Amino acid sequence: MLLQFKVKNFQSIKEEAIMSMVPSSDKSHPENLAHEGKKDALKSAAIYGANAAGKSAVIRAFVAAIMVVRTSDTRNITQKIPGMVPFKFDEETAQGPCSFEFYFVAQNGVPYRYGFAADADCVHEEYLYYYASARPSRVFERTGEKFMYNQTDEGAFSKYEEKNTPNKLFLATATNWGNTKTAPAYQWLANAIDVYNPELAMQPTALQAFEQDEQGELKQFTLSLLRQADINIDDIQVDITPLGNQTKEIVFTDPAGNPVPQGQVKAVRIHAGHHVQSESGKEAQFFLDLNEESLGTKQLFWFSPILKEVFGKGKTMVIDELDRSLHPFLVQFLVELFHTPEINQTNAQLIFTTHDTTLLSLDTFRRDQIYFVEKDPHTAATELYSLDEFSVRKNENIEKGYLLGRYGAIPYLRPEGGL
Repeated sequence: MLLQFKVKNFQSIKEEAIMSMVPSSDKSHPENLAHEGKKDALKSAAIYGANAAGKSAVIRAFVAAIMVVRTSDTRNITQKIPGMVPFKFDEETAQGPCSFEFYFVAQNGVPYRYGFAADADCVHEEYLYYYASARPSRVFERTGEKFMYNQTDEGAFSKYEEKNTPNKLFLATATNWGNTKTAPAYQWLANAIDVYNPELAMQPTALQAFEQDEQGELKQFTLSLLRQADINIDDIQVDITPLGNQTKEIVFTDPAGNPVPQGQVKAVRIHAGHHVQSESGKEAQFFLDLNEESLGTKQLFWFSPILKEVFGKGKTMVIDELDRSLHPFLVQFLVELFHTPEINQTNAQLIFTTHDTTLLSLDTFRRDQIYFVEKDPHTAATELYSLDEFSVRKNENIEKGYLLGRYGAIPYLRPEGGL
C-alpha cells in the first residue's frame, strides 16, 4: 500500500514534488480510505493539469524509479541506468542526479521508506528504513560507495558490497543474494505497484492473463465488468495459438517493448458475443471481432485482467490518461470500484491523470484525493499540489472552480494573435 511518493530533478520536475496518499484530517468519504495495520491510505488520487504541464512527468517518474529497481540486478558494469533524465532548463540541475523516494506498507505489514538518487552512470545515494515504531530504523544507507548499517547487521550486509557496482541499487543486490531484511521492500517495488499507459503494455499483459485463464474466472470477471458498464456483450471468445507458418494477425512485444522471440509469436483472435432481438421478436447471438467494437469497449476489455489482478492482490495501479476513449460515466464507474469495500477488499489503489472534469466533485473524492500540476511559465518547472491546500467549502462546485482557474492548472489561451 503506497503512502507517499517523492521525486526531484526529473524531466520537468525541478523542485521536490510529493504525491501523498496519507489522508488529511478530512472526515468525508471514509469508504475512500484503505487500512493496513496502524496505517491509513487513500484508495485513489486524480491528477489534473493543462497539456504539457507535467502530469505525464509525474507518471513517468513512477516508471523510471520502479524500472531502475527491477532492472538493477541484470545490468552489467558498462550499462547506463535507464530513464534518468534531469531537469534541463538549469545548468546545475542538468548535471545533477534524479531523486526518488517511496514510503509504503509492504506485504508483510511493515512500513518502509526507500529512496535513491542516480544519474545515467551511477547511484549517488540510496537508503532503506523500516518502522517498527513511530521512529524509523535504518536497514542501510549509501553515499556513493560508502555504506552504513546498524552495528549488529554490519557483518551480514558488508559481504554484499563487493557484489554491487556503481550502476546498481544495493537494495536489489542484497535481496538477490538472499538478504531477508531488504527482501520485503524489494518485493513490494517489484510486484505490488505497476504503471500503465492505455496504449502500451496492457495488451500483452492482458493476453497472457487470458491465455492462462483455464478455469474461466477472468472471462467471467470481464463479462461482469462489461455488463456493469452497460455494454451489451454476453460472451467472449479468446483464441491464442502459435503462429507457426501461418500469416501473422496480431503480434505483440512484451510489456517492456522488447521483441518477442519468434517461438513465442502467436496469432490472436478475440470475438465478442452480442445477444440481440429482431423486430419480429426473434432472438439470436452474433459475434464481432474485437477490432469492430468501440474504443471504449476495447479499453475496458484490456483493463479487465489488470483490474482483476489489482483487486486480487491489493496492488497500486498508476495509469496515465485513464479517461482516454472512455465516457465520463465509465471513468466514474472505474474509480468507484476502488472506493467500494465489497469489491476492493485488498486495499488496492488507483493513481491516475485525467482531463475529465466531471469527476471533480466532493461527492466522489475527498479534497486530499485531488491533485493539480502547473508549469511555471518563466522557469518551465512543474509544481504538484493538492486541493487540500485550498480553503474549500463542503458544498463548493469544484469542477466550476477549476474551469474558472480558481485552483490554477488550466491552460491560458491567447487567440488574439491569429494563426
